[in-house]
Amino acid sequence: MSATAAVLETPAGDPAPEPLQELDLRAHADAVFDAVSPYEGDGFRNHCKRLFHFASMLMAQRGVEMPADVAYTVAMWHDLGIVSEQDQGHNYLQRSLALFERETKGIDLGEVDPTTLRECLVYNHRLLAVPGLGQAADCFRQAVKIEHARGLLRFGLSKAAVNAKFEEFPRENFDRVLVDFTWRTLKREPLTLVRGVFF
Repeated sequence: MSATAAVLETPAGDPAPEPLQELDLRAHADAVFDAVSPYEGDGFRNHCKRLFHFASMLMAQRGVEMPADVAYTVAMWHDLGIVSEQDQGHNYLQRSLALFERETKGIDLGEVDPTTLRECLVYNHRLLAVPGLGQAADCFRQAVKIEHARGLLRFGLSKAAVNAKFEEFPRENFDRVLVDFTWRTLKREPLTLVRGVFF
């Protein structure tokens, strides 16, 4: 169970998870990010916030619905599998999914299909279109491409709107974070970059 989730004692004395429907999901997402991310500065945090805004703009453009706080949580945790020390998975995307499932256990995420959330977390770094991928997940996939292309790719979003988010949430030390990401991934799971992450 997450360290951020409170427990109640049942009559039998066994701990039971407290329902967290009233939890401020966005604050929870920030708290988990702060607990797991090892990086100083705002580069990594701003990267995740830009991703949230780009994905949200793409979903709005296409009439795709997802509660804003759920989309924010997906964006804030989408890379945490790279640095998580307690989540398991074949690659860092699978570990980000494991973290998401662990940290949202017992939390009301509205009526979002769990398959949609899984797709958003597992396929967001795919360079090529994924056959059968849901619209929300494809918005996150394209948002990642907007982010890493530094706005040169926009998928129909206005240049002004995209550039505004880069200005609102500057890159700061994110290039150093990317170097560390690459080193961690090459050291731990180099082959997954070809089979499982980007392709």
